[in-house]
Amino acid sequence: MQKLFLLGIVLLGVGFIYIKHHDAQVLKNTPADSTEMVEETQREKSNSEESIIPVQSQTETVFVPYWNMFNTSELSSYDSVIYFGISATKDGINKEDQGFANISKFVQSTDNSQTYLTLRMLNAESNLEILENTQAQQKIIDETINLANDNGFDGIVLDLELSVIPFTNVKDNISLFVTSFSKELRNQNLAFLITLYGDTYYRSRPYDVKVIGKEADEVLIMAYDFHKSRGEPGPNFPFEGQHEYGYDFQQMVHDFSQDVPVEKLTVIFGMYGYNWTLGSEDKPLKAATAVTLASAEEAFIDSCNYTNCTSARDKDSAEMKVTYADDEHYKHVVWFEDESSVETKSEYLKKQGIGKIGYWTWGYW
Repeated sequence: MQKLFLLGIVLLGVGFIYIKHHDAQVLKNTPADSTEMVEETQREKSNSEESIIPVQSQTETVFVPYWNMFNTSELSSYDSVIYFGISATKDGINKEDQGFANISKFVQSTDNSQTYLTLRMLNAESNLEILENTQAQQKIIDETINLANDNGFDGIVLDLELSVIPFTNVKDNISLFVTSFSKELRNQNLAFLITLYGDTYYRSRPYDVKVIGKEADEVLIMAYDFHKSRGEPGPNFPFEGQHEYGYDFQQMVHDFSQDVPVEKLTVIFGMYGYNWTLGSEDKPLKAATAVTLASAEEAFIDSCNYTNCTSARDKDSAEMKVTYADDEHYKHVVWFEDESSVETKSEYLKKQGIGKIGYWTWGYW
């Protein structure tokens, strides 16, 4: 029995040596690129699994513009509603603006648990003037806070839009304004939300996103208008297609996530598109006209009475593309966001840990 036991030990040792030798020979005879390919596949799988961050909460927001205050009974289905809004000048809030006049109408027509007041700063010349004047800034901040408190808003949305070359002083002035605004709002227990262009990184907009992400309670990414009405035709904001368009939705999400905690990010979808009239070589003859989702679906999807009218979902962008010829035989191309493309993009956001989305704007779909 002892001899058999010793014989078994010897055989196991020989077998182990053989297996190790065999594995070494297989590895030796395996092409280097095949080994690297297996390793790369394993890394990609690991990275993919690690990149999926569970969403803590899912919410939906909608913008309600001052010019469309009708049929607001369905707004209760949204977690928060943003009134768009009041406008600012170097002399303070513009009380002659229709947005100011319609605040009470908005308040009376909404019963949502959370409402926010937008400060519209859309005029580049006026904005630059305000950013150079701390007294003007303080007056705007004080008057906006008073309006928010008087009308029961839960916070302020700063929509400060600038497309100028990002000189250091402009970027710094914006950061200082944002920091001052944030401090005053915290003292008043009001939330501070800020909108930023979806193409902020791609087109080098004059914003220090890290500073803004630190000061704001929420950063609203305007994920639309990547293709401009006065530019070349293309998707509202392509889901994929960086190779063709230079940038896409997925890269945008990655860029913002590097500078702002994902729990602070809300992605706003533009429920509309543009209709371009094309000339030779399919170049735009003039600025495109905006089309709401509702009007686009009625004109081109439900039925299309134009010549050579075709519609299909673009694979890369996930958005709808329509082509047709008008009565004067000019070719048109229409791109627009719809519920299906939003769903595709929203599912991607959830995998990145972003569960907050919104829509621009009420009445467009």
